[in-house]
Amino acid sequence: MTAAAVLRLLTGLLAVLLAVAALTVHLDRSQAQVASREASIKTLTYDVGTSYAGLVVEQPVAVGDHVAAGDPLVVIDSAALRQDVAHGLVDPDTSAATIDASGLLTVTATGDGIVADLRSTTGTFVQAGTVLATVERTGTLYVSAQYELTPEQYARLEDSAEVALALPDGTRLTGTVGDVSVQSTGGAAQAVATVTSAGLVRGAADGLVAPGTPVTATLHLRRDGVVSTMADRLTVAVDSLLDRWPG
Repeated sequence: MTAAAVLRLLTGLLAVLLAVAALTVHLDRSQAQVASREASIKTLTYDVGTSYAGLVVEQPVAVGDHVAAGDPLVVIDSAALRQDVAHGLVDPDTSAATIDASGLLTVTATGDGIVADLRSTTGTFVQAGTVLATVERTGTLYVSAQYELTPEQYARLEDSAEVALALPDGTRLTGTVGDVSVQSTGGAAQAVATVTSAGLVRGAADGLVAPGTPVTATLHLRRDGVVSTMADRLTVAVDSLLDRWPG
């Protein structure tokens, strides 16, 4: 056999090995990944309200404003409150509100965040127990992702499993699974996972990183079994052969 024929044979064998390795690795990785059925960015929030009925006389914030703990959100004039203050029945200073000398109730933010919703306007009358505003807590963005997993896939779901996040514009982030809630339906696990990521910074990706933005969340399962072993061995073998290949 001539040197040229030997070279062609070796080249053909290498091509076959590379093709088999690529297909095996692709099969292994595809079996170890599960795409979300539905996923979107969410955030933790808190509500603030009033325990006294009254007239809203001032609303110094708007939806989208950044607020810090203690910042005023809504000011209410309440006759019932003034009467209770006069009789010493209320504490003029609480964590969620302050009362000035004239009896005006100022509802304040209890933590840093962004005003997500306001349910009153200046000049409106609000009832006791009414929720006046919702604030998104700073630094609490996460992804809520829904998956349908077979029993075999669920068995390979590890703590802090890696999740590949893709935003609508193609921006990719890496996250990890936190809490998982599961319900079994028809022999499959309906899982809802909370995914956290350092890349979930509000306003990033031209504003796409924000509550409500839909994402694709691909869950990475533990790789095991014969296919994974073959894929790892073939990858090592191909890498070793390429390192030794002349040129």
